[in-house]
Amino acid sequence: MHSAMKKTLKNLIVSRINEWTEPDIYALSLFVYDENDNPCKPTVTLGYNTERQYRESLPRAYDEAEARWNYAFWLQNDFLCFGTGETAASVREWLVKKKLPFYEDDDPAWDDDLTYTRTAYITGEFVRELVSIVKQIHKEKVLTEKFGKELPIIIHELEYYPEIAQQNVKANGDLIDGSFLAFCGVK
Repeated sequence: MHSAMKKTLKNLIVSRINEWTEPDIYALSLFVYDENDNPCKPTVTLGYNTERQYRESLPRAYDEAEARWNYAFWLQNDFLCFGTGETAASVREWLVKKKLPFYEDDDPAWDDDLTYTRTAYITGEFVRELVSIVKQIHKEKVLTEKFGKELPIIIHELEYYPEIAQQNVKANGDLIDGSFLAFCGVK
């Protein structure tokens, strides 16, 4: 099932990618977080990192993998923040169509443990949509047309752990290399 949100988000991502001019981009970022720590308001921020930024980060990083893959060392560019502002309505419509719960930040039920349990899986559903979008972008060879080769599109949070590695292998296939997997704690 193709959701309106997924179509809109994919088109916005492709549009932003086609605006980029940096010659040494090696990976794209889809940084996932919940606005105001509310799982009913998942968001994603699009960015990228360059080889130049990687080299400049090496002296401050623990090792090469941290400098290459840890978002904290990446350019903090945000070419698209989806799920906030004008695009928040698209995410809310997606939640409604998927019959997922929605609570505003000031809803009195929000502090209830049961409410948290009911909303805990929303981020996972949102990430599944992102995995599908990334696969579609690779299938359509958007990055090959722009950069002459495919690049990994890393779907991540601030922390890296094995589930992050798994979702990226699912989204990017062989474009995810061993150094990223090891950085996420996968042997």
